[in-house]
Amino acid sequence: MSSFVQRQFQTLFAYHWHTTRRLLDCAAKLNPSEVTANPGYGQGSIHAIFFHLLRTDFLWRRRLETGERPQPPAIETYPTLEALREGFEKEEQAWQAFLERLTEEEIIGGVRLADRNGVMHDFLRWRVLQHVILHGMQHHAELAQLLTARGQSPGDIDFIFFG
Repeated sequence: MSSFVQRQFQTLFAYHWHTTRRLLDCAAKLNPSEVTANPGYGQGSIHAIFFHLLRTDFLWRRRLETGERPQPPAIETYPTLEALREGFEKEEQAWQAFLERLTEEEIIGGVRLADRNGVMHDFLRWRVLQHVILHGMQHHAELAQLLTARGQSPGDIDFIFFG
């Protein structure tokens, strides 16, 4: 039986994936040049922001699973929104399996992770999990703004309206 803490993070990540899919659905209604247009700030184009989200989700999951910093995926691996969607689907499945394996003690406990230079740092695992969610929220908001400016508003993406 899962604990409240485990269910809470599973719910937050389900919201994260739901919102990502919703934004991808909106982006799919744009023409390719709108998806790749750089607004001149932030992470760049709609495509680049989605890739940044996918890469970050992958990197944090792998770091939490192994303690090591893996080789990041290349943007060339995800040239289209459909390729990104497939990447997000795989990442969602991997995160679901990872969160299912975590015990409450592991979630609230510490984890030792290597940074870009191989230097090890101690973190509370729940704070890293929360970081991934909040990082996603930031970029979901950026995507929602860019999509809305192009006539493809995702509507309310607040957590309270999820589920």
